[in-house]
This record gives sequence, structure tokens and C-alpha cells, in this order.
Amino acid sequence: MERRFVTFLVLSFGVMAVWQILNPPPPAKKPDAPAPAAEGAKAAADEQAVAPAADNPKPPGAAANDEVAADGAPADANAEIDLPEEYFTLGSIDPASGYRMGVTLTNHGAAVRRIELSSARFQDLHDRRGYLGQLELKEADGLIVGAVVPGSPAAAAGLQSGDRLLEAGGDKTVVVTTRDEFNKVLEGVRPNQSLTLVIERAGQRQSVTAKLQRRPLELIRPEAENVALRNGKVPDDFQSPPSFLLTLAELDDKKLAADKPIPGVDLEEANWRRVETDGAKDGSESASFERRLPGSGLVVTKRYTLRKAPELEADGEALPAYDLTVDVTLRNDGQAKHDLAYRLDGPNGLPIEGWWYATKIGRNWGGVGLRDVIGRYYGADPTQQGAATIAAGDAPPFQGPGLAYMGVDAQYFCVALIPNVEQPEQSDWITQVRGVVAGTPPDLTKGEGRFANVTAQFTSKRFALAAGESVSHSYTVFCGPKRPELLADYKFANLPNYSLTDFVYYGWFGAVAKAMVGLLHVFYSWVGNYGIAIIMLTVLVRGCMFPVSRGQAKSMAKMQALKPEMDRLKERYKGDQQKQAAAMQELYRKHGVNPLAGCLPALIQLPIFIGLYRGLAVDVELRQAPLFGDSIQWCSNLAAPDMLYNWSWFMPNTVNRAEGFFGLGPYLNVLPLITVGLFLLQQKMFMPEPANEQAALQQKMMKYMMVFMGLMFYKVPSGLCLYFIASSLWGIAEKKMIPPPTAPADVTTGLDSPPSRGKSSGGAYPEKRAPKNGEIKGRGPYGAKKKR
Repeated sequence: MERRFVTFLVLSFGVMAVWQILNPPPPAKKPDAPAPAAEGAKAAADEQAVAPAADNPKPPGAAANDEVAADGAPADANAEIDLPEEYFTLGSIDPASGYRMGVTLTNHGAAVRRIELSSARFQDLHDRRGYLGQLELKEADGLIVGAVVPGSPAAAAGLQSGDRLLEAGGDKTVVVTTRDEFNKVLEGVRPNQSLTLVIERAGQRQSVTAKLQRRPLELIRPEAENVALRNGKVPDDFQSPPSFLLTLAELDDKKLAADKPIPGVDLEEANWRRVETDGAKDGSESASFERRLPGSGLVVTKRYTLRKAPELEADGEALPAYDLTVDVTLRNDGQAKHDLAYRLDGPNGLPIEGWWYATKIGRNWGGVGLRDVIGRYYGADPTQQGAATIAAGDAPPFQGPGLAYMGVDAQYFCVALIPNVEQPEQSDWITQVRGVVAGTPPDLTKGEGRFANVTAQFTSKRFALAAGESVSHSYTVFCGPKRPELLADYKFANLPNYSLTDFVYYGWFGAVAKAMVGLLHVFYSWVGNYGIAIIMLTVLVRGCMFPVSRGQAKSMAKMQALKPEMDRLKERYKGDQQKQAAAMQELYRKHGVNPLAGCLPALIQLPIFIGLYRGLAVDVELRQAPLFGDSIQWCSNLAAPDMLYNWSWFMPNTVNRAEGFFGLGPYLNVLPLITVGLFLLQQKMFMPEPANEQAALQQKMMKYMMVFMGLMFYKVPSGLCLYFIASSLWGIAEKKMIPPPTAPADVTTGLDSPPSRGKSSGGAYPEKRAPKNGEIKGRGPYGAKKKR
């Protein structure tokens, strides 16, 4: 009995064990387990990867994805999220939209990738191909459209973010799978022509047609595109960081060193999460990005806001709205207190248009580059640091009690940050600004310092953030042309003396330059062409100088008549320079001759020449001002050389790169050659015949100097050459049409007589005796030779 009972128990426990093994109970849920939350966050990120930018049209099903991205903080707020890189847009490049610019943002570092101006007045000077739009193409199983800027031909054709490009072409489409293949198609299309695109959207194949336009000017773009413009190719390891990156300079006892981020702080390299923002007012658009730092409870937020010009001011290009507002917020959502400071990068990738001929006017004696850093502190004067100085590491940091503004200055445009404060002393959170090179530094051994991609790095003071506390700072970023009336509206703390007009600098003869530019604008308002306005300015200047040039001609006639007498004085006082100079001065005084009168016209024209030259190099209104019209490429920019023919395909690289004395650049310019030819013709017409070998040698040297001047003038603005051509033609016409003045009788009387050996009756030499009756000149009476 007991034996059977024991056997029953063993068999029962065995059956139960087998049942438990074959049918295990469900595991208990653990609410604090991080794995499921992380997987859910990754799933949300994967869904967001295929969602288009919020500013672009969305394909079906995108709304749910946006909801996950908008509120999708993971269950664990400190968990890392691997997000894909995405692009977002603000504004429009349609001039009728009221926006001054179209902005392309990237969530990689929550930064600005590209800023394009909307005005047709500001177009790219180098790229004359048809422009479709900056699509930020990604090579992933073909070409995927990353962004479509509103107002671009691509947007007008209905292209959307997320579309896959299959084919492209004009009359006939070809398959495109890489950026190089797509760019090759664009090479053959010009503005106002049509481009057909075959795309795939939501699994459906369709075709769209875009009418191309001129490429707008980009105030900010990846620096690799500027390098490609100058060198034709970009090194494989070249780095082009976006603008306005932010990182922590200090976190508790850790500090940023040698541009190596603090461990656990990946703000510059990570892809930030796009978050929803409150609706913008007055037609403005905004985009916010957020990044949580694991382990610290810190949350960093960056918000970009682009305002729209009021409807009444939409057509006024000189009115404000050329600005982007950047707001930075650091919040402590953790339990522990943190001491921290941040570093904000400024703009980079500004245009290098005219890289082979452009000459900027600098505030310092040191050389300036195509892009320099200019800043000002409250109570101090503006300070400029040249690109070459920054690239060489010789630029000291900017420091002061309160930052008024700091930015990067190009020739006709600038991008500058202004702290948004009401009182000057409130901008004390910025302790230091340093000019640095963004991305890959230039090769200083090849003299490329002036091409450096410089920017300004802003370092804040140290803040103590307790749990639940936050700190916020706001900046206005001006992005536009250097028009004085426009820059005057951008002031630090609303102080007129601290506006961005400091970026407009004419240097020496600044008053003359402003007067010349003002006259040009007046003449342009009458005739509508700056080339004709320059000719009118030349006529005005030469007309006002006519009395002076006529006096110069009279002085030259007197000097020519006195030349025999001057030669005799030089021979007489050959060994005594002091007596010779005294005799010359007495001769000039007696006949009313000023030997320096010939220099007066040149001295008067020198400030006019410098003023016009600097006006062409500074005034943005003269940029892209054509001589004949936009349809003719030759002389289409009076602020640049005329560029008749591109000879870069057969000229050596030393000539094309425009470096050194014989670096003429990639174009043949004809106006400087005409200018030098007219100079030589004038010299031949106005210079008298040489009286001796020394005079002949001087004239020959002057001819060589004219050739040397031709090399110096080869890359000057075509507007300046036009001024010299018109001035030379005026001088030639004046010489031909107006009879030259003759020397007065009191100057010419008696100067051809040789000196007598008798007593002098006054003057520099004795008078000659006329031959008596029966005498022959040189002989006595009846022809007999005189005895000596």
C-alpha cells in the first residue's frame, strides 16, 4: 500500500513537471525595463526616417509619423536615439512671397546648411546654368530628394521631399543614379529652358516639368562648393560643417579642449529631434530642435525663426526682414545641479565670388581676405581680423564688457549676430569671441590664407543650473546685402551708433568715394544704366577740370618756349646747382611760369580715381550692374573685369589661379588693353619731341611704365576702365578740337638769340647786336671775315 502511494506521488509530480515544461506561464512585465522602450523609440525613429520635412508636402501616412516625432520623447528621457539626417526649410526664394530668403536647416547639429536670397537683384555671378533648386540629394538606391525650397523651380513643378529621381533631361531624358550624372544633365540647360524629371513617389512613376531660372546668391552654403568653384575639385577628406553649431564648453569639472567634445556631449555630431513649436505670428516660420544629454538630465533646444516682411514693404528690397532669429535654451531636467557654459559657432561658407579679382577694403594695415571677421563691443571701435591672420593662428580673441555684434564680412554681403537685449550691459553672457577657421584649414604654404573659411566662435560665461532651472539667450542674425540704409535698422540695444553700418567701409578718401557713388546713383535714376552713369560722371569731372587742364596746357606752352633759355642756364651754371636753381626760379618768376602746374590735374584726379575704385569695391548697387544688359555676358558686372573670353582651357595654371604678378585669371579682359592703348596714344600726342638723349630715355621709360600699368589694371573693375576710357577720349578730343595755347609774346621775345660777350643790359643774358649796313652775319663789312 505504501509502496503504491509513493509511486503515485512520484508519477504525479513527474506529470506536473512535464506540464510546466511544456506549458510555461507568461513572464511577469517589468515596468522599469529599458529594452522595450528603446526598441519603441528606435521604431519611431525608423518611421521618421521616411517622413518628409514638415515644411514640405507630405505623402500619405506622414501625419502619424509626425505625431511620433513631435511628442516622441522615449520612455527613458536620457536614452540615446539614433535619428537619420533630415532637412527642413523656412521661407521662400520667390520674390513675391515677402520672404527675403529661403533657409535650409539640417537636424545634424540643429544647424543652418544653406541660405539663399530671394531677390532677383542678387544672383550667382559664376554659375549661369539653369537652376532647378538645391535638392540636397542623397545617393541611396538612386537619388532621393532631401529638401525642396519653396519658391524654387523644383517646388513650382511639384517636386517633393522623399521623391526618387529616375531620369532627367531636356528634349530627351536619361537615367540618373548619381549626383555627377544629374549635374551633367544640368550643364546643358540654361535659364528659362525646361527640364523634365521622371520620379517615383509612393511606388508610382510620374513625370514633372520645371522651368529653370538663374541661380540665386547663397549667403551660406557648404564650403566644399566654394572650393570646387575655385579649384575645380574637392579633396575627399574635406570638411564642410554647417553654420551655428552649438556644444558645451564646460560641464561641471570638464572643459572643452582642442575641439574635442566633452565625453557624453555630442551636440555637434548628433542628429537632433525636431519638436513642434507654437504657431509663429505675422506669417513668420520657425523650426525647433531638441537634444537630451544622457546621464546629466540636460536638455538643449535651438529654435530658428524667419520673419516675413509686411505686405506694404514686401517690394522694398532696402527694408528689413533680412534676418533670422536664433534662440538657445539649456534646461536641467535632472535632479542634480550642473555648472556649464556653451559655445556657439557663427556663420561660415559665405560666398567667394570674384575670388580671382576681388579686392576688399580693410580697416587694418594687414591684408584682408575674401571673408573676414568684424566685431564691436560696447564702448569700443569696430575691429577687423583678416582671414589670413586667423588662418595663421595669429588673431587674438575678441573681449570686452558687452558684445554689440560679431559676424563674417564678405565684399558686398555680411552675416552678423546681434544679441537681443534692451540694455547694453545685458549682453555680458558672452565672455569671449574668437575668429577661427571652420572645417578643413587652408594650405598656408600655397598662400591660400585669404581664401580661408573663417567664422566666429561665441563662448558664454559659466551658468549654475539647479534642478528644473533653465537659461535662454536670443540672437538676431542679419543675412543680407551691405546697404547702408538697410544696415542702419539693425542696432545693438536700439543704439543708432552701434548699428551694422560699420560693415560699410570705404577707407581713405571715403568722403570722395561716397560723393562719387551718390552721383552715380543720381545719374542712374535718370538713365537706368550704370555704364552710362559712369560716362556722365566722367564728363562732369572733366568739364569741371577744363579750366585746370587749360591752364596746364598754357603752362606747358610757356615751358616749351622757355626751354632754350633753360638749357643755356644749365650750361652756364653747370658746376653750381645752387646758382642754377636760383636762375631758374628767377626765370620762372619773370615770365609767370609754374613748373608744377602740370601735376595739378593728376593730383585732382587721384582722389577721384581712388574714390571711384573704392565705390565699385564697396557699393552693392554696382555689383551685377551690366553695361549692355543681362542677355550679354560680356561686361555684365561693372564691379568686375569685363571677362570677354574664358581662356582657362589653354592657359597655364599659374595664370588661371590669379596668383602672383602674372596671375591674370581665367578670363581675357579687353577693356584694360583699350585703356592702356589710349594712355599710350595720349602720351604720344601730348609729349613734345625729346630735346636730348635724357629726355628720349625718359619718354621710353614712360612707355614701359604704361605696359606695366596694363598688368596692374588687368583685374580692376570694368566700370573703372570705362571711366579711364571716357576720360582719355575726352582728352584726345580736347587736343584735336581746341587749338593749343601759345606762349605770350613776353616769353618768346629774344629767347632765340645767343648770348653776347659784352655787357648785359639786364636779364639772364646780354642782348644781341643787329648787323650793320654792308655786314653779313658772322662777317665784317663787304663780307670780310672778322678778326678774332
